[in-house]
Amino acid sequence: MDVPQLKLLAGLVRGLLEQHNVPIGHSQSLDLIAALPGLRNWPEVNAFPDRVATCELNGGSTSRLAHRLRSKHNLEFTAQELVAALSPPGSVRQARASAPQIWPTGPAAGVYFTTSQEAINALLRKYEDATDGELVYAESAASDWDGAIDLGEYGLSSKGLARVPSGTLLVVGPLRLDQESWEDSADKLHWACLRAELDGHRVAVLIETPQPELMFKDIALAVQSVDPESGDCDPALAGIVTEDGELARRTPFVQAVAAQVVSTAGAPTDALPPRVLELLALRLKQRSTGFLVLSSCVWEEHWGIDQVAAALPLTEAVGPVARIKARSRGTPAKDMMVPDVVKGLPVLSSVDSAYAHGYRRMLIDSAYTDFRDVLKYADDVLFFVGGHSLEAEEALLETVRFRGFSELDEVYERLVACVTASPISLTEATAHVCDMFVPGVKVPPKGGDFDGVMKHVRKHRAIRWEDELNQLLQEGTVTPELVRASLLPRRAKSVDAALTKWAKRKRAAA
Repeated sequence: MDVPQLKLLAGLVRGLLEQHNVPIGHSQSLDLIAALPGLRNWPEVNAFPDRVATCELNGGSTSRLAHRLRSKHNLEFTAQELVAALSPPGSVRQARASAPQIWPTGPAAGVYFTTSQEAINALLRKYEDATDGELVYAESAASDWDGAIDLGEYGLSSKGLARVPSGTLLVVGPLRLDQESWEDSADKLHWACLRAELDGHRVAVLIETPQPELMFKDIALAVQSVDPESGDCDPALAGIVTEDGELARRTPFVQAVAAQVVSTAGAPTDALPPRVLELLALRLKQRSTGFLVLSSCVWEEHWGIDQVAAALPLTEAVGPVARIKARSRGTPAKDMMVPDVVKGLPVLSSVDSAYAHGYRRMLIDSAYTDFRDVLKYADDVLFFVGGHSLEAEEALLETVRFRGFSELDEVYERLVACVTASPISLTEATAHVCDMFVPGVKVPPKGGDFDGVMKHVRKHRAIRWEDELNQLLQEGTVTPELVRASLLPRRAKSVDAALTKWAKRKRAAA
């Protein structure tokens, strides 16, 4: 940068302040812009042209200007906002071209990734040797390192990071790539790119993901979800941290990986009775995308998972199927407490990731899924939602209970069916008490009247559990004792009343 360029930037700062109703004179703007090269006023700019010559418009220099604007005029700007405001049109993002101050002969600034804590540890040792013990700014992935300073509450968004010397090592993570953590991880990855691109830092990120081979595509997707202007792959996404601690470029960062396609055509369907399968097959001919809610009274680790598994063969034509990793848990073995057909499915980190990789059937957990993230795909994807209930309306209630109340109308419009199939164990077989709602011509009024929707679902059921139970009792297939043993300990509040009503009718008939 030279003095005439600095004068032009002073004019831009003057115009920026006028936009915020803070008019200043020409001399004042020159004194303000002197903050970029780290000088106190314009006379010092003329006295130290070498400082101006080495000055660049980046996060470090604009953080000094932001501090001066805050102290002189009580105006709050981030370093990134000032870079954008002072950059030439069409060049919002400014990459740092000069050698970094820390480890100038080392790897280029950028964001590097690994799934290995040992790789992070090796990088820390290499960085310390190469920089004679320069400080590291870190989250828990490097919190035990003697030379690490905790990034603290604000993490990578901390304003102070723009002031540390370029080339400094920042260690982030572990970041979890799963549905529950997707938005938070995407925000941190976006900040990592900003720190690398605007401030010239080296950022190492420890990743936890169910699909390491798809990690790079997922990372690019996550950053793009926060910053659509980054394109298919943010330029700051550089490469990997190798096991021996090298920061290695990956070119291209995102490389094509074929989606894993698993056939579900031959999976058992006995968790759903023939009548349910028949009606569901007819409904899928009318609508095969949206939300298919499958529920049971059985209390198990994954609600309704047997019914979900039984419905998979009916939907084979919709497209490849994947499970969405709902969350990262301390007991990952519980994720595999599912039928064999579900065990064999690929596990993807998020709905966004699964869609980008071509999956059009997805098993989701509504407790850890924000329906705003799902609805944008509901016209292209069939979402399987498991539940724990006897009644169809309660199954729908559970679907939106956690993250979808405000989107009830949109969920209903894309509802394939609500099915419950609660088993009653017999000596040599299993009987099912089923409840099923299939959307038809009549629809509930719009406007989010939840009680109205529940009443509509209950009134227009295609199969009624009360009728199913009465028929099983009448045939002698089940006894009241068997029904109570199978259903009453669960959440079926209406079973006892139904049994009492049936007993009264039986006595009256006698």
